[in-house]
Amino acid sequence: MKRHRLLILTTAGLMVLLGAGQVMGQAASSSSSDTTSTTKKAAKKTKDTTEKAADATADTTKKAAKKTKEGAEKATDATVDTSKKAAKKTKEGAEKATDATVDTSKKAAKATKDTTVKAADATADTTKKAAKKTKEGAEKATDATVDTTKKAADATTDATKKTAKKVTGDSSKPADTSSKPAASTASTPASTPAPAATPTTTSTAKPAAAKTATTASAGAPPQAGMVWVNTDSGVYHKQGSRWYGKTKQGKYMTEADAQKAGYKPAKSASD
Repeated sequence: MKRHRLLILTTAGLMVLLGAGQVMGQAASSSSSDTTSTTKKAAKKTKDTTEKAADATADTTKKAAKKTKEGAEKATDATVDTSKKAAKKTKEGAEKATDATVDTSKKAAKATKDTTVKAADATADTTKKAAKKTKEGAEKATDATVDTTKKAADATTDATKKTAKKVTGDSSKPADTSSKPAASTASTPASTPAPAATPTTTSTAKPAAAKTATTASAGAPPQAGMVWVNTDSGVYHKQGSRWYGKTKQGKYMTEADAQKAGYKPAKSASD
């Protein structure tokens, strides 16, 4: 009986232990499930929080990047605009400087041209005046020479006529027949100088001028500063020299005309 009770008690104890084990297992299982659920919920919350934080960070980063980009773009645009304005001002300044330089060059060129033209006109005017004076001097000298030649020819003609008249007057009347030949012979020299009076024409005036310069002194020059050209030797003498106006053959000329004609100055200044 005792054994039977012990067995029952043992069986009951085992049953109680088994039930307690099951209860404890269920409790443990329930607790484990609750822990897992809590862990899952906490993990989910952490995940959600992390995702939100990540999203917030990404959004902030995007906004910051956008602002940085916009700032950089504005700065770039401002720099480009400033560079364009500076380039435009530089270009305008260069164009103005170039225009000013070109204008100054044109004015300088015009002034130089005007000065050159004026100088050329003045030179041409001076040359014309000098040529006119030289021409007038030469004409006066030629006229004086022609006049001297004419007077000399007239004087020669008069002397010849007087000589012929004297010869004719000294002959006796009975010798009329002989006097006529004498008159004819005497009149022959009188007719000879007649061509000498022809230098009054323009075509023979210049050769006559050269011949009349054979006198010992040709007189004063028609124009101050002229030289005396020895047409025989091809040398010209300046005023104040030994042979000025005193050679057998010669004429007055300007030094420039004498040089152009090929005459050379005397070797000594005193000659």
